[in-house]
Amino acid sequence: MKPPMLYTAYILATDRNKYGDYIATVETAVNCHFRVINRLQHTGSADQIESDAMGWFEPDSGVVKGTIVKFQGTHYKVEEVIEARKLRDPNIQFLKTTMMKYGPIS
Repeated sequence: MKPPMLYTAYILATDRNKYGDYIATVETAVNCHFRVINRLQHTGSADQIESDAMGWFEPDSGVVKGTIVKFQGTHYKVEEVIEARKLRDPNIQFLKTTMMKYGPIS
């Protein structure tokens, strides 16, 4: 079942200024379904955070691994993209992503 794309996120194209700071050069609005969900992996005596959020996007949104996404003022980097398909249907229904928080971008 395809999640409803109720929210708007922004895909950022970035560059660096003369001080080496990242700056957003282009923001492209895309529809999405978004949840702040921490995914933890328990390894022995330590926990490792594998993601800070999950997002679902339309197949033609342009989201790929490494994409910087801004959602409600917070920046995230896409760590994993899963192409969701129906059984015996080659068409991609939506993209499911896991994301980590990313540092500030001007």
